[in-house]
Amino acid sequence: MGLSKIVFVISIMASFLMLVASVIAFVIQDIGYFWMMFILMVVSILQNISVYKHISTTDEPIKS
Repeated sequence: MGLSKIVFVISIMASFLMLVASVIAFVIQDIGYFWMMFILMVVSILQNISVYKHISTTDEPIKS
């Protein structure tokens, strides 16, 4: 498994943790923290989509 795929999986796990943090913040009525985590989660998901498109179209490893 390439380094980019490992980073991609870690980023997906981070997005999931941001979702959990958003739900907890919503339950305890901390609306400022909820919106901050929600926006960060959306940005992270958009980045994950971009990285996934790059990984899925690039089958050859980068040669240095």
